[in-house]
Amino acid sequence: MGAFIAKMLLPTASSLVFLPAASVAAKRGFHTEAMVYFFTMFFTAIYHACDGPGLSVLCFMRYDILEYFSVYGTALSMWVTLVALGDFDEPQRSTISMFGVLTIGVRIYQDRWGYGIYSGPIGSAVFIITIKWLQKMKQLRAVYPEKSVYTQQVGPGCCFGALALMLRFYFEEWDYAYVHSFYHLSLAVSFVLLLPKKNRYAGTGENAVSFSTLLDFCVFWLFVSVWCQTQLFSKNKN
Repeated sequence: MGAFIAKMLLPTASSLVFLPAASVAAKRGFHTEAMVYFFTMFFTAIYHACDGPGLSVLCFMRYDILEYFSVYGTALSMWVTLVALGDFDEPQRSTISMFGVLTIGVRIYQDRWGYGIYSGPIGSAVFIITIKWLQKMKQLRAVYPEKSVYTQQVGPGCCFGALALMLRFYFEEWDYAYVHSFYHLSLAVSFVLLLPKKNRYAGTGENAVSFSTLLDFCVFWLFVSVWCQTQLFSKNKN
């Protein structure tokens, strides 16, 4: 019985791997990406917890809403990671990021389980990045970015990302709890690998945002969200 319960809770526990990814992103100066990873971790963990035994008390939102934001956060995490890898200048960076935020939300509302929810953002981001890098290569008449980016970031990150998608869409029927947990792990590792070592727009000194500040904001946002949902649930119940 204990092994069965542990197996049921494994997808929830494995969702916490996005927290180290958020920590790494924040330390590298990618605070927006860290917020998205935290968002994904929160909704994915609560969504899976609602499937576990004795954890229904954590379901402060309807199950379909948790499901939606779990998938949305995952797809958005892929998008912002690839945009960060592309190292776009402003305002292209903000525009491309917001384009993903808007279009991914609409796409997932139409279909939460099709291949397009992930292949769409990934394909679009890769296409945009390829155009930018080819233009840079033409201008510099050299490989762009440097070879270490391909060998240390793009190659390993894409391998773990491909592994995650294969586990998600082709192998979950083997053993959902273990396969889906490895999917979470592979996805988080791919995010860490694909993120550049430093965000050149993060700022330094007084302009830099510390991870502790980010974490405090996340906890505050979480508290406010839970409180609002609890109040709304109480009003509807009455």
